[in-house]
Amino acid sequence: MNQRGTQADAVLVRFDWDVPHCRKVGHLAVTLFDQLTALHNLGAPERDLLEAAALLHDIGWTVSHDKHHKHTYRLIQENRQRLSSFTATEVVLVANIARYHRKSLPALKHEAFATLPAADREVVRKLAALLRIADGLDRPHRQQVQKFTSEITDTVVTLRLQVRDNPEAHRTGGERKSDLFEQVYRRRLVVLAAMTG
Repeated sequence: MNQRGTQADAVLVRFDWDVPHCRKVGHLAVTLFDQLTALHNLGAPERDLLEAAALLHDIGWTVSHDKHHKHTYRLIQENRQRLSSFTATEVVLVANIARYHRKSLPALKHEAFATLPAADREVVRKLAALLRIADGLDRPHRQQVQKFTSEITDTVVTLRLQVRDNPEAHRTGGERKSDLFEQVYRRRLVVLAAMTG
């Protein structure tokens, strides 16, 4: 974790909401990013944005479960000074990526998303798609995914998970949050999960 990740982690710790889950989602998200570079064609700066958004995606729970993704968006913006290694524009992107980890997909009817430049909207869509899956892969919030590999074809992306417990929960958790991924990357997502030997 570089300085930017360390700052985001410090904000996470400050809110102290399910830190192990958020750290696991951060790890899963950047692993997805690294394994799927051929699909998203993004680089190290965007990887940092994804990691920060993944670490902070659930801090809105400290306000309320209801609409916690929207509270997360606001809290990230309010903690801009604690994320000083990110530019003001990057903090806005992190907030948007985290906001779309659940519920509605990014849409022009959402003012905060619509006001972004088109290139930034595309970055948010690509990264939020990965974050949604990473969050789904730790659906039980028990950090049971040991590792996974990815296989990319013209029509399908297959994730093969090795988990310590309850493979079905992890498989369905990932697949049920594949909507944005399939829309953005134009490939079906298949998650296969097996117990570690």
